Amino acid sequence: MSYALPMRRALPLFVTIAIAGAETVAAQTWTLQTPPPYPTTLSRRTGGIAWHPAAGGVVMYGGLQSGPTLVLNDTWLWNGIAWTQLTPVTTPPPRWGHRMVYDSRRGRIVTFGGRSPTTTATANDTWEFDGQDWQRVFPTASPTARAFYSMAYDERRGQVVMYGVQSGSAVAGGNQTWLYNGTTWTQATPATVPPGLETPAMAYDKGRGVVVMFGGFNGTPPGTDYRTTYEWDGGNWTLKPTANAPLTGYRTGMVYDEARGRMVLYGGFAGGAVQQKTWEYDGNDWTQVGAGGPGRISEGYMAYVPTTGQTVYFGGSGPAVAGTVNNETWTYSGPTNAIASKYGTGCATSAGVPDFAPATTPVLGSNYGLTLTGAPAASIAVVVHGLDNLEFVSGTYLPFDLTPAGIAGCRLEVRPDVTAAELPIGGTFTHVITVPANPALTGLGLWSQAIVLDAAAPNGFAGISNGVHGVLGS
Repeated sequence: MSYALPMRRALPLFVTIAIAGAETVAAQTWTLQTPPPYPTTLSRRTGGIAWHPAAGGVVMYGGLQSGPTLVLNDTWLWNGIAWTQLTPVTTPPPRWGHRMVYDSRRGRIVTFGGRSPTTTATANDTWEFDGQDWQRVFPTASPTARAFYSMAYDERRGQVVMYGVQSGSAVAGGNQTWLYNGTTWTQATPATVPPGLETPAMAYDKGRGVVVMFGGFNGTPPGTDYRTTYEWDGGNWTLKPTANAPLTGYRTGMVYDEARGRMVLYGGFAGGAVQQKTWEYDGNDWTQVGAGGPGRISEGYMAYVPTTGQTVYFGGSGPAVAGTVNNETWTYSGPTNAIASKYGTGCATSAGVPDFAPATTPVLGSNYGLTLTGAPAASIAVVVHGLDNLEFVSGTYLPFDLTPAGIAGCRLEVRPDVTAAELPIGGTFTHVITVPANPALTGLGLWSQAIVLDAAAPNGFAGISNGVHGVLGS
């Protein structure tokens, strides 16, 4: 059964965001920037960087300088044109081997520990930057001191996620998952525990509401360079088998490209070989999208700039491409091809948990199909579409517990902007949306989920499928 969105409902769904400025991005390209002034050419800059809207750009703090070796504690801002050194009243101690993430609910950049205040000492202090000044905070509990971990901010659940430690030793906490909510750090106890890892690539996938972690290194002899992908859903890690994988995940950079709804990973090294390659992850598989780019391919600063739809990469260390220096600033833009992938979890009907999966991708000017399987033969389904999977209403975050609505044990993964009825035949149907051939819609995100009405369901009312995140494109 197919369904074209009614005109009165389709206009808000497909046009509003396009008018607000959906991004149309050219082919994959890295561009070397020449901002005046550069930070010192001696700065290797192994540490943290994060976007902060109140500061007006990407904030970089600390790092390791070479020639002579020195741990830094300066704060810089990249506004898309140039680097400017900031002069906060309070400054944390020097540090490197740390990470920084932006807590969007509280409007603060968070960083933890790292090598501080000397080259070899390790700290476990927590600092926050509000766009103007740094402040040390004192959580009621904290992880043990560590450096070369990875960190991301889970926007759906309002918490920082941290994993890993130098050399990846499980004994030293390299397989621990820590969460920070602005008040305290809490060690999570997931059913699935990835191996101990040093600096796996990590970023929050806003489109699917999961933290993605790739690769990492475990120094236990003989040493293992992992090429595995895990996803954190707020309570557990899930190993995601992929047909392809980047050549390395050790000390690479990775960000989530909000305009195009996918992960961007660059650099790293394996066995001393330079990996000057860019990979992208759409929730289904990894794809190499190009070669070439920044010459310092390890431990570079990498952040996404939502105002320009670009990834910025600064610094890094070796192995390096001949002729490059360690204070270069590069920006990356990529093509917006259509993608669609599943996320979230469903709840059972009398026939089990229904599965909702993309049959096609939402290519402009084509039909976008979503197939539901596993529904009872005699049931009615309601397909829900939305332009957001973060908030149900302002201040109420998804996933939304539907128990108060009589659908116990089920969660809404999608903001319900548009609904449509479907009749499963033999427990299945394919829901089809006609996507307009409008280039202005490129990059628009669309979230979908199916509610299957079933009086015989365990909760006596309905079961719900997982969600599907689609990005409109070519």
